[in-house]
Amino acid sequence: MIISFFFLWIVSPLWAAGDLAAGPTNYEMIEAPTAYTLMHGGYDLVMRMYEDGGLYLRGNVGFKNIFMFGFSGNATNVIGTGTIQIQAPGLFFKFKVLDEKTAPFSLAAAYDGRGYGTETNGRFYPGLQKGFYLVISKELTDAGFVQFHGGVNVVTFDNFNSGQDLGLFGGTSFAVAAPLVFNLEVDKVLTSLWQFNANFVFNYDNPLRVGVDFRDLNNAQLFSRILRIQYVSFF
Repeated sequence: MIISFFFLWIVSPLWAAGDLAAGPTNYEMIEAPTAYTLMHGGYDLVMRMYEDGGLYLRGNVGFKNIFMFGFSGNATNVIGTGTIQIQAPGLFFKFKVLDEKTAPFSLAAAYDGRGYGTETNGRFYPGLQKGFYLVISKELTDAGFVQFHGGVNVVTFDNFNSGQDLGLFGGTSFAVAAPLVFNLEVDKVLTSLWQFNANFVFNYDNPLRVGVDFRDLNNAQLFSRILRIQYVSFF
């Protein structure tokens, strides 16, 4: 349970007397999800600043340690010049079907319609939404702060195109010191938009986490850096 304690300690500003970490709460890597959820009563607000003056805001709420839901708002040209263009909002639901406390791994099923960038015909670019997905996560408690994640997603079933709408993703989360978490992932595998992404997230202050996402490391023409700020607390 070393990594379980770590991931909750890094994001939790308050502990009740005698409370112990119940499980990991890092519900995503960079663009791809994990099988974990926020704790019961936990919530977070995430802001990403991306290319073209874009601003992406998300909120999530955890319930019973096995379910979480959220929303998003997104607009381009917020920073810099040009007319601000507000994009379609999105919704998110995730249910943890299996938990590592009672099963060999954690398994979650979810729908995430949240993307960032410009939305055209129900698809966002460059931050494509995940749509419907299944994901498995496993932590190696004997190896320190290490987790592995993998899953499959379908962006949409309307006019389904396997070359665009069916993807695989996988990656790892690890830490070399308590306040600093790293993620590495491959995303959108099986599509022409596949990505190798990485990030780091630093615990600046107990409820506040700051990090940088490095997206499209495999493509020099699309490579970008995205500032991530996350606030985590409890109701």
